[in-house]
Amino acid sequence: MNTQNHEQTRWLDLIEDIDSLTKLSTDIWKQNQSQPQYNSTGYIDLDFKDILKLNPQEVPFHTQAIGEIGQTLHTGMVKNNQIKRHEFEKEHKLHKQIGDRFGISKTQIYLNVQTPGNVCGIHIDKYRTHMTRGEHDFSNTLTKDIFSGVVFCQDWQIGQVFIAGTDTITKWKQGDSYTFPWYMPHGSANAGAHDRYLLQFVGELTKK
Repeated sequence: MNTQNHEQTRWLDLIEDIDSLTKLSTDIWKQNQSQPQYNSTGYIDLDFKDILKLNPQEVPFHTQAIGEIGQTLHTGMVKNNQIKRHEFEKEHKLHKQIGDRFGISKTQIYLNVQTPGNVCGIHIDKYRTHMTRGEHDFSNTLTKDIFSGVVFCQDWQIGQVFIAGTDTITKWKQGDSYTFPWYMPHGSANAGAHDRYLLQFVGELTKK
């Protein structure tokens, strides 16, 4: 399995067949389990007070189908699969802040509020809606140019966990950021007593 070959592939070509993409990413991940599963990319200074004021409506995190593209859901994606989700509009200052910090453009940023008792089943992100129906042109974007990660909006509370491959992330501080490769399976759970606020972002690397 040559990871570099797939990283020279257009991302839109890879996501045409979700089942094939899932198998491909799983195979690549299995060959890279001895490698770091995520990158700790340091602190980012954002207006967390303003972010924490948001209280989005709770919706299912995983759905069976998006448009005409289906998705097979495993057991961990079906039960207790609720998340409060808010997408930041393109004019929001977060897009420039995160874009400048990580050297990316064409960003999409969500706030995910995971309430106690809920889980986000292990999956890989496809960014289908953003990259096929959004305002930006990703027609020539290669897999290697996809850059994604998370920023924690509060200090860690006991019972909260973020999973990246074989590793788990806990004890984070407000403003800590983490990124991971496109093929990395990841998920999260909140077995604590407090809501967990997290920013999920993706963009295209500006330095090719």
